[in-house]
Amino acid sequence: MKNVLTKFNKSIILMAALFFSVTLITSCGGDDDVTVDPVNPDPSTVVASFTSQVDADNSLTYAFTNNSVVNGITDTSFDSSWDFGGDGTSTDENPSHTFSEEGTYTVTLTATASDGVENTTTETIEVTAPKNRYAVITDTRDDDTGELRLAPVDSIRSGRITFNYRVAEGSMMDIQDGFINVSGNSTTGDFAMVEVRLKDNAPHEFREGASDATIAAANFPEGMPNVWVPVEISWSADGTNLPTYSVAIGGQTVITDAVSTTNGGAGDEPGHLEATKDGAHNFQWKYAGNSAISDGVYHVDDIVIYSSDSGSEVVFWEDNFQGYTAGDNLDPIDADGNVTNDASPYHQNSTDVTVGEDQ
Repeated sequence: MKNVLTKFNKSIILMAALFFSVTLITSCGGDDDVTVDPVNPDPSTVVASFTSQVDADNSLTYAFTNNSVVNGITDTSFDSSWDFGGDGTSTDENPSHTFSEEGTYTVTLTATASDGVENTTTETIEVTAPKNRYAVITDTRDDDTGELRLAPVDSIRSGRITFNYRVAEGSMMDIQDGFINVSGNSTTGDFAMVEVRLKDNAPHEFREGASDATIAAANFPEGMPNVWVPVEISWSADGTNLPTYSVAIGGQTVITDAVSTTNGGAGDEPGHLEATKDGAHNFQWKYAGNSAISDGVYHVDDIVIYSSDSGSEVVFWEDNFQGYTAGDNLDPIDADGNVTNDASPYHQNSTDVTVGEDQ
């Protein structure tokens, strides 16, 4: 019996020693041992940040670049929530927003990380209404007119052109006449489909393309300085006969379905027909005269050329001049043949044309 008890006691002592050793080793672990809770990791850090850039063509439109950063977690993606000062919202990462009107707006961005942590930042933006820009045609040379000429386009048999114009006197001289010329494949005066003389203190009048009967029947309004006036000219050609045209100025119908003709005499009739039977190909806005100069101005804006040749009317070409900077030169080359603006969409015969801007 004694031997059995002795063995039992030794077993108890051995088990106690082993338990004490394990407990001692566990409690004496190094400082580098860190216990990580796999269920609740440390939250991320989020820094919301953005920059803004006004659009060059429309000062009401801003592009926003999101520079927010997420750190501390593997998935660094984030959701974006934008508030444009009560003028709209967006969840795009890098949105573009056009404000409804000028004013002061506090733009707010909230960036939310994948673990739900979020951060918010704001920026106050002073939004201004866009300034209207337009072509400014003058006449500084006594051997030519000031001219804005669209580079020749494919002939449009059935179409129309709309634009706004304004004339104003210079500091030294009275206002001169402005012109709009719609031509076929030749810009020779007698071969124009129709050319209208735009005056500032008298009824407008035809210069080319009108018969005596058309001139007598025309109902031209009187021109006014310093006022924007809409002009619309439409035409129809069939490739065989002389085309017809209609004109409206300031919302007033001047003539409807007039037959294009030449005032150059019977010798010019075949050339006129050949130049115009396929419709419009050239568009010119001219100011003053070939033998005069003027510091007055002829403003042209919101040009839209339409074509119905496909069976339905579509915009063929347009320019509202908002894509330029005030003072830009629209002359592709100068009087000496030097390149002045090779990016200009206008014909190289354009001269004395710059971009103006209302203040």
